[in-house]
Amino acid sequence: MKIVKYVLLLLLLSAIAVTVFIATQDGKYDITKESVIKVPKTVLYNYIGEYRNWENVGIISDSTATYTYSDISYGNGATMGWKNTDTEGGIKTTKLVDSDSIIQKATIDGLDSQIKWSFNDTVGGTKIKVRMVGELSFKEKAYAVLQGHSGEKMEAVLTQGLKNLNTFLVDELSNYNVEVKDQVTKTGVFYIGQSIRSKTSDIQKRTGEIFPKLMAFIKENKIVPNGAPFLLYKNFSTQKDSASYMVCIPIKDEMYTAPGSEFEGNKLEAFQALKTTLKGDHSHLPKAWAAARKHIAANGLQENTSGQYVELFTKGMVQTKRPSEWVTDIYIPLGAPATSPETDVILMPGDITVPARTPDVTAPATNKPARTEGKPAGTTKLPAYNGATPSTGTRTRPATTKPAGSTSGTATKTTTKPAVTTAQKPANP
Repeated sequence: MKIVKYVLLLLLLSAIAVTVFIATQDGKYDITKESVIKVPKTVLYNYIGEYRNWENVGIISDSTATYTYSDISYGNGATMGWKNTDTEGGIKTTKLVDSDSIIQKATIDGLDSQIKWSFNDTVGGTKIKVRMVGELSFKEKAYAVLQGHSGEKMEAVLTQGLKNLNTFLVDELSNYNVEVKDQVTKTGVFYIGQSIRSKTSDIQKRTGEIFPKLMAFIKENKIVPNGAPFLLYKNFSTQKDSASYMVCIPIKDEMYTAPGSEFEGNKLEAFQALKTTLKGDHSHLPKAWAAARKHIAANGLQENTSGQYVELFTKGMVQTKRPSEWVTDIYIPLGAPATSPETDVILMPGDITVPARTPDVTAPATNKPARTEGKPAGTTKLPAYNGATPSTGTRTRPATTKPAGSTSGTATKTTTKPAVTTAQKPANP
């Protein structure tokens, strides 16, 4: 009996000793991984900042996981969660420094961490560094003692994630095509939108914030959407890094909004335009605008600088996670401007620096007949917008100089009706 007591006492003392040993272990961990990704810094920064991109490359978990996102999946306060058979967790963005760093708070299998992403230009691409700092719980310390450091698993996941990121982005971003279509009649459509003035470098960020709010407003007020989202440009200057535009979603019926409303109901009138299509990531949009402007100059077309400039996101992240399959249609208005254009000429962005053509009012119209598109902009059913704009990469928009107040069809209609009133009119009169 005494031997049994001694054995039990010895086991108890051993358990206490192990517990004390585990509790006194240094539970802090600091994991840092670096890699060179062969894409521009702004493209990589924006890609990491948009949580819906993470499941494409398995940055934290693989493609078998089930992912969930907040309504706004890019920017401060954006969140993402995931769960699969091996792990589960969630991440929240707490701070962004434009094109420099992203700071996040993560909880992975009950373990709290802080993650910081840093981006620096380097030869051949961008040097990315990810640092994960945290402290192990008692359970994690015990696991580390028995199985090895628990941070090793996360370290391996981050290493593989960076490799996947480089492979995916290089392949996807290098695969694109620009096609200047023809002169078309851009059909009109009712829309609801919000006017924005921002830096040209902030267009993606701002549109990523506005589209989810617009979709929530449409759903709350039982408004019927009628196509793909688009941007309607008013003024744009790469030299001043300033853009004035409207973030829009087409709707079936005309809608009136009260003065001072956050969102505006209006109608995009039909107009003659040169249509150019980009198939690929939105970071190639400058090349598409440059190709369109080159076509205008080479064919003696007259650009209506007082008209509507549209960027229509025909196919985006909602339809496919692969940027190489995204489709964006650009419409540049043609014809004599309603007023004299500004004299300031801004060089177009992109590989070809073609100056914006000052329209010659007396120039003869082209003999080539305009083609009428069979459907209005985006007649396919509009899914809930994902919140990023669509995309990756900071975009430089076309250098379009227009006189103030010359954009037709963008003024907010005022009425004594409630903030949201739907008038039963056809979408395409």
